[in-house]
Amino acid sequence: MIDANSQFFAILTNVGMAKQANADALGIPWLITQMGVGDANPNGLADPPNPVPTAGQTKLLNEWRRQPLNQLLVDPKNPAVIIAEQVIPADEGGKWIREIGLYDSDGDLVAVANCAPSFKPLLSQGSGRTQIVRMNFIVTNAGNIQLKIDPAVVLATRSYVDTAILEVLPKNKTPGQWTRVKTNDRGIVVSGDNPETLAGMGITDSYTSEQVDALIAKATAMPVGAIVSFPVNKQPAGFLELDGSVKSVAAYPDLSAFLGTAFNKGNEGAGNFRLPDMRAEFLRGWDHGRGIDTGRAIGSAQLGTLVVFDSNSTGGASVDIARATAVEAQADTYKDSDYPNVGISFTTSGVTYGQYPSGGGVSRPRNVAVMWCIKAWSAPVNQGVIDVGVLADEVRKATGRFLGLRRIRATQIYWSTPGTVKIRVKGQGAGAAGGGAASTATGQVSAGCGGGAGAPFDTWITSGFDGVMATIGKGGTGVLVGPGNNGGATSFGSHVTAPGGIGGGLSANVAPPLYLGQTPNSQPAVGATVNNGQGKGGGGVIGPKTDFVVSGEGGASEMGPGGNSISTSSQGADAVNPGSGGGGAVALPSYPAHLRGGHGADGWIDVEEWA
Repeated sequence: MIDANSQFFAILTNVGMAKQANADALGIPWLITQMGVGDANPNGLADPPNPVPTAGQTKLLNEWRRQPLNQLLVDPKNPAVIIAEQVIPADEGGKWIREIGLYDSDGDLVAVANCAPSFKPLLSQGSGRTQIVRMNFIVTNAGNIQLKIDPAVVLATRSYVDTAILEVLPKNKTPGQWTRVKTNDRGIVVSGDNPETLAGMGITDSYTSEQVDALIAKATAMPVGAIVSFPVNKQPAGFLELDGSVKSVAAYPDLSAFLGTAFNKGNEGAGNFRLPDMRAEFLRGWDHGRGIDTGRAIGSAQLGTLVVFDSNSTGGASVDIARATAVEAQADTYKDSDYPNVGISFTTSGVTYGQYPSGGGVSRPRNVAVMWCIKAWSAPVNQGVIDVGVLADEVRKATGRFLGLRRIRATQIYWSTPGTVKIRVKGQGAGAAGGGAASTATGQVSAGCGGGAGAPFDTWITSGFDGVMATIGKGGTGVLVGPGNNGGATSFGSHVTAPGGIGGGLSANVAPPLYLGQTPNSQPAVGATVNNGQGKGGGGVIGPKTDFVVSGEGGASEMGPGGNSISTSSQGADAVNPGSGGGGAVALPSYPAHLRGGHGADGWIDVEEWA
């Protein structure tokens, strides 16, 4: 009978002790191969006694199963203890387990143990289980016991499989996320890295950034510096009007390299160059040594040819003829050979010479006014409004995996999502408030202009972005009888700063008509790599008569329109969309109170995170 005083243990049999002594003396391996289990109840008793292992045993009392071991190993905590283990599957059993034996390769019982009775059910009994039977026994020298298992005939426990997998997996590998890995002949990852170039990824049928730039240049339908006329007052993308204006070398590096200082006047300032002025000019091919229009440098201007006519239309008739050399009259030199069979008649009778013609002008053919423009940067055919040079750069910067978008609407310290290697930051300064309005008497009106929007920006940042203070500019506040307050600046650390919009002005109480111009655009943002924009100014005031006065609308931001314009006596409309300006106020005749302009909206920042 099993009770609290029952003892359970494992011992070597006499045969086992002899074989171990022999293995120790001769230094030969001793191979333990099988485990047997029994119910220790050969007589089929209802409550058999607890078996007590003895060294003289050569077999179990009533063995019902013998199979190869699943695991045989030295206890990692005690090298004198051997652990033998066997797994009995769910479809075997229907018997009790009270005794355990170990057999060597000769079939001899070398160790025996008793255990607390455990019934091993069959799966067909409705309570099947896989059971692990384990025996720990002490030996004098574990080094001579051969720990060898035949994997083809045993079942494995989960812990055994986990341990075995860990043994074959490579150790001390740096954890991380890799775009390229190396495996061994069993498909196990042994190393990984993150190449930053296509060549590093082993991709050879691709273009480098330099080759992309060269292809873009070749794909350009028209080179930088080409002059084209357009019949409307619009400059297509990639073109500038030839108006003699000064441009930045940094903004137009290709055009600056092409023109150089050919049209500079010396007052352009450092880092600038001047465009030629071709407004109201005809173009003529350069003589370039031909001898038709001699003495001309390329790009030089030439006056029209002088002609005279009878200006004495109300007096007596006269014939006016220019008396000058071809050079003085700005005419090309006449050659007889150019006009064969053409005679020239002349007379000196009755001719009077005067120093100035009585009437004259310069000749011109019939013509149509066009706008002369110059190609300012490279772009392919049908490029629309896209500067492909910038687009190519953006594509290169945006290469990677998009992690997500962070919308920042309040000042805070920015910390990136783990795995972020670069960010694209877009944002805008705060909108300004609209102008207020004063109280009015009979026949008087007062109104305010709209507040301007904040300056927008767009920039890539590849380092130094964690821990940066993201500052959101506060919208300008509207005031009574005064111009609106400017919007606050939005910034992303020291990387980029965007000024707020300019407050809308107002007119005091006056008799119509009342007109005020548009609020100026904001100062441009600074520090961005993609775009440093200016915020759009607010609308002006229109007030032709006492019953028709419209205030200015707030300047629109990148997020949407500003506060609406109004035409009834009321304070200005507050801006809703981030970065936009507030609307102006209106006071029609005989309005007794002062009114404030609409408040501007706070600025904004959006951060795209890329891996």
